Amino acid sequence: MEKKYQSEALMVSHQSAESLFRLGEISESEMREFDEMCLVHEPEEKYNAEPSAELEHRQSPLTLSLGN
Repeated sequence: MEKKYQSEALMVSHQSAESLFRLGEISESEMREFDEMCLVHEPEEKYNAEPSAELEHRQSPLTLSLGN
């Protein structure tokens, strides 16, 4: 998955932090803070237990072929 940054300046900051992290100069928790600050976070899709109206009215291909 490609990283998306808030801005070009934050991209440079994040890449610098990644280098420091690989060298052991910043901790994992500090790196997480850079992730939170610099990366665009997509909202998580929530599972919807209720079927949409479109799905409720569709018949399966097997049902259609049997004429039900």
